Amino acid sequence: MSIFSRLKSLIRRSPQEQVVGYSLPDLKSVFTPPLSGPARPFADYPPVVPLEDVGVRAYYATFLITPEDADQFAALVESNFSFADEKPFNNHPVKRYSNVRKSEHLIYFNSGSEFNATTIRMVTNSVDFLGTVQDSGWAVPAPWIAFEGYKASWWGGNMQGAQGYYNDHYFLPFFTRLSGLEKQAYYARFDASDEWIESLELMYSDE
Repeated sequence: MSIFSRLKSLIRRSPQEQVVGYSLPDLKSVFTPPLSGPARPFADYPPVVPLEDVGVRAYYATFLITPEDADQFAALVESNFSFADEKPFNNHPVKRYSNVRKSEHLIYFNSGSEFNATTIRMVTNSVDFLGTVQDSGWAVPAPWIAFEGYKASWWGGNMQGAQGYYNDHYFLPFFTRLSGLEKQAYYARFDASDEWIESLELMYSDE
């Protein structure tokens, strides 16, 4: 079951379930305009799921990026929306932004406690903003960054636990959409060793 299937399952069972720090009634009060569809299909990464079947006229997305790219994300938010308010959730500040002219809203928080990276979780009704995020080129930090000291020879197969979660929900959908040239740039950016390059090329050659 994907992260988004689990999300939907949870919020169906409990009306008070929190999504990015907001209850379903609170989200419904924020996202009131009819939800527009994208002009072109959303890309595979970052994955986007509509929340209309639980009564929220918005999309949910979560993705993993470097702290430097997280700064760029925050700047992108500021350039597209105006800050509305902030509240705490699980020791993280959840920020709400609005673009009143377009009747668009964004709620998000980030966490730096997973995979030596920054996890962004957001809900928005702006398909333009989601498209910009998907086109940004922000990279999922590499496995040898996410799991410092983890050997390339261990990567692959039916991974479980943190490695399986990271691969299934972040790395695999990101990495397999890269072209050959983009993969070479990715290896260079994260200083991939020959062993890691060989391991990844073997594992994802058929994806």
